[in-house]
Amino acid sequence: MAYFPFIMDIEDMDCLIVGGGNMALHKAGILAEYNVNIHIVAASVCGSLVKLAESNKRIDIKQKKFDGKDINGMDFVVVATGDKALGVYISKICKEQKIPVNVVDIKEACSFIFPAIIHKEPLLAAISTGGSSPALAADIKKSVEKIIPDYYSCLAVNLEKTRKYVTTNTDNASTRKQVFEKLVLYGKEHSGEVTEDIARKIMEECKI
Repeated sequence: MAYFPFIMDIEDMDCLIVGGGNMALHKAGILAEYNVNIHIVAASVCGSLVKLAESNKRIDIKQKKFDGKDINGMDFVVVATGDKALGVYISKICKEQKIPVNVVDIKEACSFIFPAIIHKEPLLAAISTGGSSPALAADIKKSVEKIIPDYYSCLAVNLEKTRKYVTTNTDNASTRKQVFEKLVLYGKEHSGEVTEDIARKIMEECKI
């Protein structure tokens, strides 16, 4: 399968998580960071998942067996039960209704997969092996994290603040690219500090 890494805004989307154990807890914990409305369905729910739901108003739990109607209105579905037959069944009905589905540990039943994520707001990096080895993706993540300076988050925020000024005051893509590259270099040399005044000076150096 050819996976393509869309970076999508999932805030306020509705996600169904089928399962109430540690796998479901792990996926709910990840998604909770992105302000997703999480609906959990499971016959049995672990205490940690209940506590997570109690601390997050976007998470609700229905303690019952899965029913096909549970996927209605969902933007995407995560199956974290450890039950292969149930996972394949839910995958089938999700795909029939064109609802993205991830079935933990059953690659062939997934229409999307969870990458190993490095998230330093607003910086986001996703690493994937296409589902072939999540352990390898996690190991690569650790290596990549070590080479991303902490100030890159600040640099990304500051570059966003100068972006409108640069785009408004440059007349072609080639010039903008040159200015943005110089701004990134300046920011790297000054621990993420970039201002509109610096952008103006760089544009003057570029004879804009």
